[in-house]
Amino acid sequence: MDKRFQPVAWLQEAGYKAYLVGNQVRAILAGRSYDPKDIDIATSALPEAVAGILRRHSILPAQLDATFGVVTFELQGNSYEITTFRSDVYDPQFDHIKRKPSRIEFTDDLTTDALRRDFTINAIYLNPVSGHYLDPLSGRADLKNKTLRFIGDPEIRIKEDPLRVLRAIRFKHSLGLHYAPATRVALGKLGRLVHKLSNAILKKEFQKIQNLEGYAAARREMQAWGIISRL
Repeated sequence: MDKRFQPVAWLQEAGYKAYLVGNQVRAILAGRSYDPKDIDIATSALPEAVAGILRRHSILPAQLDATFGVVTFELQGNSYEITTFRSDVYDPQFDHIKRKPSRIEFTDDLTTDALRRDFTINAIYLNPVSGHYLDPLSGRADLKNKTLRFIGDPEIRIKEDPLRVLRAIRFKHSLGLHYAPATRVALGKLGRLVHKLSNAILKKEFQKIQNLEGYAAARREMQAWGIISRL
């Protein structure tokens, strides 16, 4: 096992479920030549338990957010974010954009955790100790078929957090994907909701898009959807 993934083993040794998720898993599956320095881990352990396990290994967490179940730390040049399995409950009224759930419910069920995520390709879980994948929403098939697909109703996912519009554009053009039909329709219909985001959030995500090799195509897409005027 790659030594960078040792914190997963520590959590498992303490009796908890723990998996890699997100960018690191996509990179492994795609056989990409780069190694992401951001390592995301999903676990059944509550944040206080995660922090205790880290301290036993002489690691002091940089941040412990008990509300959202997130613990972050740095180790050997890598940035780690360990998040407790959870479901996110949003305000059913979308008159204002919070970008954060109105309520968090922790769980020990991986599928429940997967359902809160944005895209199927971000809901692939890897146990680096055993090499076994858990893929409750068929994200591996979508990644293989180069398909970017929202989890659940695309319009609801965008209304929950309009930043997902820009994330979709970035993932498509950085990974060489195409949109699933319902995903494309929702992005075109609701893309302008990014105008509700703060300038700081928009600038940070837009800079990531600007750095892509496929920026020209991404820009044309944003122009067509009425996004570029705010950026």
